[in-house]
Amino acid sequence: MVGRIIRPHGPNGLVRVGIESDNPHRFVPSARFRTDHPDAPLLILKSVRPAQDDLIAEFAGITSKEQSAALVGHDLMISPDERRALRPDEFWPDQLVGLEVRVTSAVVGRVVELVEGPQDRLRIVKTDLTFAEIPFVKNLVPEVNLQKGWLRIDPPEGLLD
Repeated sequence: MVGRIIRPHGPNGLVRVGIESDNPHRFVPSARFRTDHPDAPLLILKSVRPAQDDLIAEFAGITSKEQSAALVGHDLMISPDERRALRPDEFWPDQLVGLEVRVTSAVVGRVVELVEGPQDRLRIVKTDLTFAEIPFVKNLVPEVNLQKGWLRIDPPEGLLD
């Protein structure tokens, strides 16, 4: 996700977009964004201008307040091949979701979400179907194997309780 449509802006189909991208050049006219909206699976940016902490955007074919209101809450996404290159030990949230969580070699759960914030946390559903959150830091998550579909955690006593 690189942005989220926050609300309509005026009567002519403009929308306010919250920026989630670390690429300031992502939002330029003719940029294409996928959405999960059934009536607008692809949006093409026609024009854009800054507005406080977000953007005011015009998308091709969205010409009324009703159309723009229907887009509110939907994410603007790009394809994985449009992402920036990551440094070693850096991961996209969607790469982590679904990974098996292991303590040594024993499977203890599966990652269901990366809770982003000042301290990112992995939310996992444990094998007993309860949830736990693990700070996503190297000393607690020393190994991530995307190719084999798992990550290893080294939790201190009580962290998974």
